[in-house]
Amino acid sequence: MNPFETRLLGNTGIKIPSLGFGGAPLGELFEKVEHLQAIETLDEAYASGIRYYDTAPWYGHGLSE
Repeated sequence: MNPFETRLLGNTGIKIPSLGFGGAPLGELFEKVEHLQAIETLDEAYASGIRYYDTAPWYGHGLSE
């Protein structure tokens, strides 16, 4: 599997990469994450080619967003 290969998202016609970044840990789901550490993590993910980011309002009550 090529993690950067795109796939269709259901019937939307939107293509997303096979590999994504799960944002729940940045919402302090497991432990406290300093703001700078979260920014550096996202910067590194982007630099590595990640373009799909999964987040939701209930990940730390919006903290991961």
